[in-house]
This record gives sequence, C-alpha cells and structure tokens, in this order.
Amino acid sequence: MKRTISAMVGKGSMTHNSRSFTAENVDSERTHLNIDYCNEPIKKVYHEMFDAALKQYNARQKRKDRKIPDYYKHIESGKQEKLFHEIIFQIGNKDDMSATGEYAELARTVLDEYYRGFQERNPYLRVFSAHLHMDEATPHIHIDFVPFTTGSQRGLETRVSLKQALANQGFKGNGRGDTEWNRWILSEKKVLAQIMERHGIEWEQKGTHEQHLSVLDYKKQERAKEVAELDREIEEKQLEVKGLKATVEKIEEAKEILGDVEKQLDEDPQLQLPEPQGLMTAKSYKKKFVEPLIKRLKNLVRTVLARSYQGWENYHRINNLNGRLYRENEHLKYENSKLKEVNGMLREQNKAYQLLEKVFGRRRLNEIIEQARGFKKSKQRDAR
Repeated sequence: MKRTISAMVGKGSMTHNSRSFTAENVDSERTHLNIDYCNEPIKKVYHEMFDAALKQYNARQKRKDRKIPDYYKHIESGKQEKLFHEIIFQIGNKDDMSATGEYAELARTVLDEYYRGFQERNPYLRVFSAHLHMDEATPHIHIDFVPFTTGSQRGLETRVSLKQALANQGFKGNGRGDTEWNRWILSEKKVLAQIMERHGIEWEQKGTHEQHLSVLDYKKQERAKEVAELDREIEEKQLEVKGLKATVEKIEEAKEILGDVEKQLDEDPQLQLPEPQGLMTAKSYKKKFVEPLIKRLKNLVRTVLARSYQGWENYHRINNLNGRLYRENEHLKYENSKLKEVNGMLREQNKAYQLLEKVFGRRRLNEIIEQARGFKKSKQRDAR
C-alpha cells in the first residue's frame, strides 16, 4: 500500500483546532475520535519561556525607550518573527485515506505515533497546541509551536527565532529554494515515512514540493558548474597573461641589450681601430688590429641577430595570443550575459512559484503541476 505525505503550513486557528468553534466541514458526530494533546494559552507560554531573559535584558538598558515592557506584544507588532508557527501533517487524501474509510484507524495510529516523538526530536520548537482531527474528510494533525534559541548575543538571551531554532537542531539552509524550513519539513516527512513503513504503508513521493525544488536545485547546480568552468577558464587566461607579462619583460630586456650593443659599438675601446703605430706595415696593422676587431664584430652581430630573432618570435607569439585572448574574452562575455539572463529567469520562476503557492496553497499547486505534466505527456503521445 502506497500513500503520499502532505506537510502544510496552517493558519493557527486555536478555536478551530480545539473545536471551540465548529466549521462547516467538521462532522460533529466524529469529533469524539479526535485527540487533543495540549492546548496552552500562548501568552502564558511566552511568560514562562521569556520573562527571565526579558528581565535581564531590561536591566542592561540605560535608556528607557530601549526597554521591552511585554515580549509577546513586541513580537506581535514586529516584522521579523511570527508569534508561533503551525504545521499540518496528513497521510494520503480523502479518496485513499478517508476519515470514514477502512484505513481511518490506521492513519490515526500512525499520526499519533508520529506526534509522540515530536517534542523530543525538536527541543527548540516549544509545542503549546496539538490536535489530531478525525472529524474532517482526511485524518490530519495540527502542531503549533514557538521556535526559540538560547545563548543569544543580541537582544534577549532566550528569544524567538525560527531560523536559529532549526539551525540549533542541525538544519542549515542553502539559498531561497533550500531553506532551513524545507530541510526540516523533509526530515519530519522521513520520520513519518518510517512510522508508516512499520505499519505497512510505503511513502509515495510524487508531485511533492521537494521534487519541484529539486528541479530548481538541479538548475542551480548546472549554473554552478558553468560558473566553475568559467572560473577555470579565467584562471587559465590569468596564467597566459602572466606568461605574456614575462615575455614582455624579456622583450624589454632585449631592447636594453640592443641599446647596450649600440653604446658598446660607440664607446668600447676593443671595438675601435687604433691609430697605426710608427712605421707599422699595412699587413702588420691588419693582422694585429683589423682582423681581431672583425672577429669581435662578427660575434657581436651573431648575438644581436639571435636576440632580434627571439624578439620578433616573441612579438608574433604575443600578437597571436593577444588576438585569441580577445576573441575568447568576447565569447566569455557573451556566455556570461546568457547565464545572467538564465539566472534572472530562474529567479522570476521561483518568485512566480512562491506567489502561486501563497494563492493556491502548496498541495493544490502541486496537483496543478502534476496535471500540467500529464497533459504535456499526453500531447507528446498524440503527436507520436
């Protein structure tokens, strides 16, 4: 037997959860089958959790306007944190796991076992309200909690923080599409799936929010690979530029040597012909002065030619390499602009998905995505 797992963010209506108020979708004749685990007043919970830390915080403040009279009202009026969070877990749907069907009691047993270990697994999520409902279409459980952290260096030492509470439990986010919350939800689903398996139910993973996120993660990974490849190419270009700089330095060195040669021709006594001495014959003068000078000049010309050839070779190599670097640089600019466009599109798609998720709800949106995929596959089959 296979069943899906749904994890939804609830509105946190205490009167509805505790059945102080009965909505139209509730069957009052089955309300006695519900399980009420706890239902503490949230203000009382806030006083128990934060009053001591609030007293220490206010004692440190020298300015009166920085003191916090009521931490509950402070969080309620603020924009950084919510007063509490609600998560709703459900197995299957109204068609395969109906609250009035043959598997209703099995769903109740699995969800009950799941909740029994919730607080122990999540020590930084203070549960103050939890209810398992059997009087609606499908069995499900509402869990309301206040996330907190201790040992804080800013604000109250013990304060409200969902991000830090989940981080304290080992859940670190990696961007907007892979948050601490998403990782925690997946972890809790896996716990529920293990309990289901012990009761003969296999977790059917299809059309889930995590699968949609995995597509975005895959695209991110592909973009990361492309960026890494670009970084590698940039590193190679930097090495080539370094080689070019070394070659330019050699050319400059060759220029200096050629300048030294010119100076040597003008000023070196060994490269100048001396005046003939006394009655020295032309033959003796040639042998003693002219021939040695010609030999030295030949050696010097060989050196100059070798340096000149090396200089021209380096010049042409630099010219060719510079042209290739220019072309590759233009190509990299083009690729970079394309990647920016793709990343922009991915960001817009992510925003659009989150907006649709707020409008339709995660579960309904996943159903729409699955229907669209099925329609696309059907069109492809028809085309074939």
